[in-house]
Amino acid sequence: MRAPFLSALLFFLTTGAFAAPKEVPKGSELRAGLFDLARTNVEHEAGQAVKFAGSLKQLGDWAFFLGTIVDESGAGIPVGEGESADTAILWKIVDSEWQMITHAVGITDVAYASWPDDYGVPEALIFPEG
Repeated sequence: MRAPFLSALLFFLTTGAFAAPKEVPKGSELRAGLFDLARTNVEHEAGQAVKFAGSLKQLGDWAFFLGTIVDESGAGIPVGEGESADTAILWKIVDSEWQMITHAVGITDVAYASWPDDYGVPEALIFPEG
């Protein structure tokens, strides 16, 4: 009876199923590259150049940003009817390359709550506290 349990445990340990999301380090090539993939779309919605301030986490082939868009001085850039700078962005590795899957700019609610169902992103990345 131990073999199936051990096989399942080995599977979970080697596939990262128990892995926790990791913050993508500031100044890293990955962080800069992911934001560059999103920049054109986000700047179009903001109507100006943006920087990203917040948490960018990776879990396997997925990355998720939750934070704000800011101007050169660090002030939030309000967008949309709610005049919010809050922003969420989702990326995934597809065919060995990172691609932006979706984003929400100027959010005033948990606009990304359906992303696990909509896109298959692990809930642990979107809602790490479970």
